[in-house]
Amino acid sequence: MSEATEPNSPSRRGLLISGAASFASLSLAACHDAGAKGDTRPVLKIGDQRGSAHALLNGAGVLNDTPYRLEWVELPAAAPLLEALSAGAIDIGGVGAAPFAFAYANGAPIKVVAASRIVSLGADTGKSAAIIVRKDAPIRTLADLRGRRLSTIRGSAGHDIALRLLEKAGVDARDVKFVFLNNNDAKAALAAGSIDAWSTWGSYVGIAVEEDGDRVVADARGLREIGQIAGFLTANAKSLRTKEAQLRDFLARYVRANQWARSNPEAYAQSLAKLTGVSLSVARYSAASVTATAYAPIDDEIQTQQRQTFERYVRAGIIDHVPPLDDGGYDRRFNDLFPATPALSKGQG
Repeated sequence: MSEATEPNSPSRRGLLISGAASFASLSLAACHDAGAKGDTRPVLKIGDQRGSAHALLNGAGVLNDTPYRLEWVELPAAAPLLEALSAGAIDIGGVGAAPFAFAYANGAPIKVVAASRIVSLGADTGKSAAIIVRKDAPIRTLADLRGRRLSTIRGSAGHDIALRLLEKAGVDARDVKFVFLNNNDAKAALAAGSIDAWSTWGSYVGIAVEEDGDRVVADARGLREIGQIAGFLTANAKSLRTKEAQLRDFLARYVRANQWARSNPEAYAQSLAKLTGVSLSVARYSAASVTATAYAPIDDEIQTQQRQTFERYVRAGIIDHVPPLDDGGYDRRFNDLFPATPALSKGQG
């Protein structure tokens, strides 16, 4: 089973970008408040996955006295965020390295401006990316997924984690029936039994396990390595030309917020729960993926890791080529904002 329209086709990409722009425009309109009237400051539009970035910066207390007005656009996953970013409906947003690779390989006008890397391997590092089944499912191991229907978003972090877990377990991904659905549809399909498993991340894992009683077959704890890319802050190419000063200030605040979260993981989880309305136990799943990471300068190693992702996607038929990595897609102009990568050692955090 697959999506009716080929996801890599120009027509598919055009439809997604058009839809994302319309959705983001509606969301942006909702972000305006009464205090915005008469505010002549420039606007920086932030794409946010399920409120995680807003909760991070708000909890850290770094949003006071910005010389620009922030508009937050909440989106359910990286794919629609990247589509809105490509369309220019937002200026910057945080995504995983894998969905960035998918969008970038398909020609999206976006650039990485900051990269986070795993700096500690605690007991929970990686548990927020997992393959989920219903608690009564006969599936117990990754090998049991052969011939089964596994849902995820094409080119997403969930897709990449599924490919990596299957590869490590010696299961050919071609023996699994991938079904490409958004997270909300996949959640409903799993409950209804129309799919057998679901590969997802963040609070979706927390809700599935903590609230729905679903079971984890495998998660990313065995895949996470010190120094591995955890995610990117990605900007629209035009925004980098027209809003560089605002982006620079925002990134500096983001780095401080990340440092606060690493030192205060429970406080970040509480901020996330308060802002998004999820339970604290669910918020801890998402928080664990942030508090084990730190932002560091973009370097050649980051691009080497991205090449590995591109090559994995080519093997899986997700993209048809490895795009050039030296064409400015990994923008180093803000590297001076990031401290040298903290000491990388197991057992921290």
